[in-house]
Amino acid sequence: MKINRKLSTALFVGVMFGWLASSCSTTDSAMKKESAKTAAKPAAEMAPAKPPGIRSPSMLANTCAGCHGTDGASAGDAMPIIGGMEKEYMQLVLAEFKSGERDSTIMGRIAKGYSDNELKAIASYIASQPWVSSPAKADKKLAAIGKKIHEKRCKTCHEDGGRVQEDDAPRLAGQWPDYTMIYLKDCHKKGRRCLPRKMGKRVAELSQKELQAMAHYYLSEK
Repeated sequence: MKINRKLSTALFVGVMFGWLASSCSTTDSAMKKESAKTAAKPAAEMAPAKPPGIRSPSMLANTCAGCHGTDGASAGDAMPIIGGMEKEYMQLVLAEFKSGERDSTIMGRIAKGYSDNELKAIASYIASQPWVSSPAKADKKLAAIGKKIHEKRCKTCHEDGGRVQEDDAPRLAGQWPDYTMIYLKDCHKKGRRCLPRKMGKRVAELSQKELQAMAHYYLSEK
């Protein structure tokens, strides 16, 4: 009986060993075939797909940061703050720069480098940023004069001290006074060619001191 048991055990081990060897051989053969197939594939097919070359709105708006500061929060007194401006207004202004309808020194050339959809994306991104008012201090006497002028001539479009924004009326409250003065003087000189056109006649009737007073009034309303 002991001999039979030993013989049975030996036979069982032999059978199992043979099965395992056969199984490993089959698996190894299959792996080699799969490896050969993979190696035969063209390199282009094996390479991961590249994402489409689409720039994000924030990347598109990086161009603006050189002059208008990070996210449109300008740190220069002659450069306007644009972060937080109304989207529709930004779209209008950028389109006018691109078409040449709005005069500029460099903005026209920059705007022409973008598609209409890219300009819309930039406008949306800039509009989504928080408004950061100028840290400059307003002259109280000039601001008081400017307030009277605003109440008489400007509040219909620039409500709440220049805080309310419309499609063609940007935020003025908290803007750099030097920039506001530059724009008003330019509008004063152009008359009816000023954009928006309704500004031309109203601004043309004001003196340089009154324009300066308005710039300080809007700064004081930040």
